[in-house]
Formats: sequence, structure tokens, C-alpha cells
Amino acid sequence: MGAISVAGMGGRSRLSAPDYDFKSLSPYDFEVLARDLLSAHDGVTYSTYRIGADGGVDLQAHTEAGVVIAQCKHTPDASKATLVRVARAEREKIDRLSRRPKRYLFVTSADISPSDEQEVAETLDSVADTVEVHGRGWLNAVLSDHQNLERRHFKLWLTSTQAIAEMLRGGVFLRGESRVRRIQRNYLRFVHHDICTQAEAVLSSTGCVLLAGAPGAGKTAIAEYLLLQWWHRGYRIIVDPREVDRWWEWLEDDTPTVFFFDDTWGQTRYGDHGSRHYDSDVYEFIETILEKHTDAVPSKLLIMTSRIQVLHDTVRLSDASRRALELIGKSRVSLGRLPAEVCSRILFNHILHGVTDSAARSKLAQGGWWHEIVQHRNYSPRIVELIIKRNDHGDGEVLINDLIQSLDNPLEVWGSSFKALPDYDQQLLLSLSVMDSQRVPWRKLDRRLEKITTADSGFEAAIERLDGSWVACEYVEGIQYFSLVDPSQRDYLTRYLSISPSAMSRLIKNTVEFEDLAPICAQGVAIELAGQQRLFSLGEDLLRNVLDACADTLLARVRELWQREVDAKMSIFNSGKGDGELFALLFAGLVQVVHYHADRYKAKLSGPVLPDGWFARELNELTVAGQLAQVGTVGELADTLTLLGDAFHHFSEHRIHPAIAKATVELEDLCRSFWDSRDPQMSRVTGDRSQAEELAQAVVENAEAFVQFVVNPKLQGMSTESIDQAVATYIRLSGEPEEFIERFEVIESAFGFLLPESREVINGLLDFVDWEHSPSHGEMVNAYFSQSVQPKAAVSSVLPIDALFRSLAPLEEP
Repeated sequence: MGAISVAGMGGRSRLSAPDYDFKSLSPYDFEVLARDLLSAHDGVTYSTYRIGADGGVDLQAHTEAGVVIAQCKHTPDASKATLVRVARAEREKIDRLSRRPKRYLFVTSADISPSDEQEVAETLDSVADTVEVHGRGWLNAVLSDHQNLERRHFKLWLTSTQAIAEMLRGGVFLRGESRVRRIQRNYLRFVHHDICTQAEAVLSSTGCVLLAGAPGAGKTAIAEYLLLQWWHRGYRIIVDPREVDRWWEWLEDDTPTVFFFDDTWGQTRYGDHGSRHYDSDVYEFIETILEKHTDAVPSKLLIMTSRIQVLHDTVRLSDASRRALELIGKSRVSLGRLPAEVCSRILFNHILHGVTDSAARSKLAQGGWWHEIVQHRNYSPRIVELIIKRNDHGDGEVLINDLIQSLDNPLEVWGSSFKALPDYDQQLLLSLSVMDSQRVPWRKLDRRLEKITTADSGFEAAIERLDGSWVACEYVEGIQYFSLVDPSQRDYLTRYLSISPSAMSRLIKNTVEFEDLAPICAQGVAIELAGQQRLFSLGEDLLRNVLDACADTLLARVRELWQREVDAKMSIFNSGKGDGELFALLFAGLVQVVHYHADRYKAKLSGPVLPDGWFARELNELTVAGQLAQVGTVGELADTLTLLGDAFHHFSEHRIHPAIAKATVELEDLCRSFWDSRDPQMSRVTGDRSQAEELAQAVVENAEAFVQFVVNPKLQGMSTESIDQAVATYIRLSGEPEEFIERFEVIESAFGFLLPESREVINGLLDFVDWEHSPSHGEMVNAYFSQSVQPKAAVSSVLPIDALFRSLAPLEEP
């Protein structure tokens, strides 16, 4: 076990000179380390040199004096006799080379004495003008002179329990401990490749990196590699922070920090993290990170990951997210299918560190089965990890068959485990699969299971059985939270629900609050009714079908739980404490309910899509709430109008159906009457500022809502010129006139008249504005996804793959 070297942040410093035994490294990792150390020590570039399986040459460098060849032997426990035997075999291979090297290096991870080095060197005598033998001591000595290499080769120092303790003490927040434990379990399986280098360079140069790819492509593994690199440099690590206020607190302090948002916009689908207004918060956070980034050493960095399908839906369905992704266009790193050689090394590392039975390893060293695995159309590092982790490793042939079967049908990786669980445990997991993908407090989960009978002690016993395999548990400020261990488990459970109407119906009946139904209904959106198409798959079609089969149960539960929500909020309005924001929240809820009904238009319902008289009663109650809402200024009134517009934007613009056409018109009328009935009295309200200034700010900031509902503010004696002057002043004081270019025509439409002075102000501040051309939403979306991705250089081979797997067989002593 070696010591670790860390930067001087937060009291951390070098603990001792390195003294690694290198046992944590695979043969490939050792060769890469030897290449980097020799290059740094000799001041020349050593490159990999493929001439065939075990052909006697691993590394090569060209110097003025001639060719230098190095042979690397990762034999940490080898005796002197073994090393002499290996050296003798290497001499025979070198003698067959067409050109004699000027210098020959024999590098081993074994701990050898000077006399042992001499004897091995004598065995290799005459293969080159100069022969050198370097063992463990020499490698550690060179490492002490090149701390940057020590940082990069994190598999050396992360084995240290001191390193893990330092990470846990060093400011790793919210799921941080579980993240560190995950890194501790998986780091030996990690394979460094070109995408890692690209991501590291992007993060250094821009202050932000977005890793986007298919499920299981290795996004999180690369992100964790980056976390280790910057933690070792002295940065605090903030993992998946949920409290938005804390983001800004950490962002504004003086501590160098890396923020990590895993599955930034949703784990398996857009928005399944359950955070309200999350997209706009992320946009502002990214914008601030980029503003803080300078050519000097950056103090705040941001790492994000996202499934590519979630990213597509995010861009199309969220304006705030679209703007955020435009900001970080140069920070996106796309992960496609990894080169076969990288896939092979990942597979090898999992077997090397996951299979300890010598008979099984001998079997796995035979044949060429690994080619079938890495070339499989469904190859995924995640599937490889899961299968090898759960296999008993006693039979190599069984493991190979398990891998092939799982790749043939990847969704069934979790099937046998899930189906063997008790009913209560299954219901717990199914409930968790449709809840917040980041974390769920224990009470919320427990309440969903109260109706389920169980013969054992219930919730706590189930959590104990599932902990670590299916459920991750953690405490945050004294509250216990739960999440699924792996995103692929959510994929499987969603699939299970999509083909089981009885399981879905039972899940619906066990919901407790209206918000419990939102994630379920959101997965059943009738996409074919959408004005703006999303990407969707066969799995989503199945989900819609199963919700159609359960439609009567689902919609009855929707109306029942919604009524509880309305009753609770109406009591607030009746007490005189309801404001515009609460009214908008109530309005948005009713819009949701109406569209949840419309989405089930294909279902064989027992009655009409909207039950007779039901919507009229709901609309009447909502009208009363609007009349009772306490709104004090024109700004508050306009803000409320925007919130009402957001509800329509989120639902009505994406789902249109004749069954709800009349209801949609009535809801729009309600929004207009909410403004019109209050606008005259709002326009007469005066405060510290003039009426024109107050009205100008309110309309400019909420212009889209005015246009959407076709309403204009009443000027109440104010002239259009005074409003134009107030808007011009507002633009000038904002300091960001470019933000008004795209919106300016909308702003003029919101007022109902032209604003020539304001237009001149923008022209003057920006020198020139092309008012005729500005990119449309669709053009910007297409531009984002059509960005060219830099072609990656092929990963050069250090050790032929077949020879790598052959090395799994136990080393025979002479």
C-alpha cells in the first residue's frame, strides 16, 4: 500500500514519500505508468509499439543515439528466479528483432535488491549497448519527482484508506459519501482513454464539461475520474446539491470547488428529479460559472452528465435548458461507442479484480470469448459491471454465458433478482421507480406502502434486505433518504410496470398525494397529439398502453387527490392569505388534471373524457380563488399572468385534443378576466416610482404572457411616449441590451404600440442590430445537435488484447 500525495487545500498536504507496491494496477495500467515515468525521467517520448502478442517490446523511444526499447513486467510478487526466467525468455525475443536497440530497459513492479537487478541485467547482457533493470524502488523514486503523474494515476493512491478518509472529510456533500464509496469500489476497473483526456481539457479550458451519451456508456465513470483529478489538486467536491440556495453560497465563497450534477436534467427521462423551477436555476448557475472562469487557475468548475435522449427532450421542452446548452456549446463531450480495445480493457479489468477463483481465471484465459462480448451490439460497461459483480465466479463458462445472455436481453439483467423478492419489497421498489430520481425521504416512501400487508416487520426489514443491492440509503441533516442504486434498475422497473396493468393499477391506488400521480401521468403523455414532437421509443408506447388499460382507475384517483389539494388551498384563500402565486399554482394543477384526462383519449373509458359537470365545478371554484387572491401591485399581477402562461406553455402547447378544446378556451378566458378585472385599479397604484416606470418593468418582464393571452395594459391617462421613455430607461439600466433583441417585437405587441425610443437605445448600445434576422427556436435546437464532434484519435495498443486475457491464468513458478 502506498502513500498519497494531495494538494494543500483545507489542511491537506503530502503525507509521505510514495512507496507503492503497484498491486492495484492491471498489466495495462502498469505499462501506461511505466511509459509516462520513463518519458518524464528521460526527457523523450516513449510510445507504444505493437508487433504481436508478447513480442518482446512494449515501449519504444527514438533518440539521437538510437532506438530505446522497454519491456514492462507487472509481477509485484515475483521472486528473483522468476524474473531471471522471464528475462531469459525476453532475450530470445529481442535477439529475433531485425534491428539491435541502442538501450534496453527491463521494468518490473517487483521489489528487487541491487544484487537481483545485477543478475537480471547479466541475463540480458548484449541485447543492447546499454541494459538497465528498474524495480519498485526506482519507480517510486521517479514518482516522487513527478507529482503530476502521481495525480493522474489515481489507482495508485486511492487504495489508501487515508485518501478515502480525506475525501469524506474534505467537503463532499449530499450523496457524497455514497459517491466516494462507489469510486472506492470501482476505480480499479476504470480505463483511461481519449475521451477522458478530451473531457479533462474541456473542463480546464472552459470551466464546465457536459458528458452526454447513451445509458451505460461510461459518462459517470469519466466524471468520477475528473472529480478525483481535481480533488487531488485541492478542490472541494460538491456532489448533486439539491438546495439551490446552497449552490450560490458555495459559489461565492473562496474555496476552490468542483460541482458535480449527475443526470443533470433527469435520470431516465426529462424532469424525473422532481425539482420545481430546476431548469432556470441550472441556467443561471451555469451562466455564473462561465462568468467566473478566467485564464488564471479557475476556482469554480462544473461537471454534468446526461443521457442523450434526455438531453434531446430537455432542449425541445425547456427554453431555460436550451439557453443553458447554447452557453456551453464548447463544453459538450459526446460519448459514442467506445473503441473495441477500450471495451476489451474494461472487460478485462472487471474480471481481473472481480474473479479470484484460480480455476475460473484459467478458463477465462482460454479461447477468444472476449471478442464476442466487446463486439456485441448491446455492449455496455454497466452490464459488464453488474453481471461480474453478481456472479459467484466459481465457473468461468457460466460467467461467459451470463454475460452473453444479459447483452442479448439487457433489460432482464435485474429480472431474476426482482422477481425473487417478497411482494412488499417489490412494491417498495416500484414506488421508488416513479418518485424523485435523486432522493426520496423515508416518510414519503413509507406512506405509499401503508396499505400493503406484510408478514414481516415491514418497511425497515425491507430496506435492510434491499440496502446496497437495490436501494441506496443516506442521512442528510438527520433525515433518511433513499434512491435506486443504479439507473438501469429504474429502466427495468419502468419496463415491468409498462407490461403489467395489475402492477400499475396497484401502484396508482397506493398514491397518497396529488403530486404522487404527476410522474406516472407524465410518462403517459399522448405524444401523437403534440404540436412539438419528442423522441420516444417502444418502451414509452407500452407505458401509454398500460395507462390506457388502467385509465378509469387512474383518472378517478387523479380527481380524488386533486380535490383534496383544492380543499386545502381554498381554506387559505377563504382566510384572506391566498396570493397570486398560490392562485397560479392552483390553476396549473387544474390544467394538469385536464390534460391528464386528454392523454387517455384512446382508452375505453366508462364515460366521457371529462365527466359531466366535473370541470364546470372545478372552474367555478378556481374563479372564486382568483377573486380572493391578494395582489398588491401591477408587478405582482403581471408576474401572476406569467405563471398562468407557464402552465399553458407546459401543457396546452404540447397536447391539443378536441375533448378538452372547450375547457382550454374557458381556462384562457379565466386568465384574461383575472388581468382585466384588476388592471384598472393596478394602473392607479402609485409608489416610490412613477406609474410609467412600474408598468414598463412589469410588462417588459412578462411580455410573453400578455401576448399569449392577448391582453394589453390600460394606460389610465399615461401617454405612449412616457411608456416608451420608461422602457428605454429600463433597457439602459439593465446593462444587457442584447437580451432584448429577440424579445423586442413581443414587448411591443404586449403594450399594443411601437416603442421607437427604446429601439434607438438598443441600437446605440449595441452599435448595430439586424432587426430582420434572428435565429428561431428550431434553428438553435438543430444547430446545437448538429455541432461537429472532434474525431478522436485511435487508442494505441500497449499490449495485444489476446495476450492481456491470457495473463489471467495464474503465473507458474519454475
